[in-house]
Amino acid sequence: MSIFKGLNWWQRVVFVACLCALALPLWFAARNVHRFVDGDRTITEGYVHCESNDRCTGTWRLPDGHQGRGKIAGLAFEYDEEQVTGIRLFAGRDWAVTERSDLAYHAAYEFAAAAIGAALIVSVAWFKSR
Repeated sequence: MSIFKGLNWWQRVVFVACLCALALPLWFAARNVHRFVDGDRTITEGYVHCESNDRCTGTWRLPDGHQGRGKIAGLAFEYDEEQVTGIRLFAGRDWAVTERSDLAYHAAYEFAAAAIGAALIVSVAWFKSR
């Protein structure tokens, strides 16, 4: 490849490592798209527990009768509001969000970040190889 022309061996290794690292935002984006498509609307069952850093966990019942449990993204309760029940969610077995559109937003953001990162890495390598 002409893009490798003029690059030192360590620059080639860094180039390949950076391209491989771009798989991470693509994996997160694909996961969010999958969740957007395959999640279910439900409500919390039992109490939601929120730590002081707004990390909330709880349980919910899925339409197939199974119980879901795990982190709930989008909640920011104070300690005196932790006993609220019946919160609307969009969820799977081990994840839940309060706003389904956040999944699509994050997927689009992560796809864009991967595309910009790839363009930046390739352009830097192209300029360095000249």
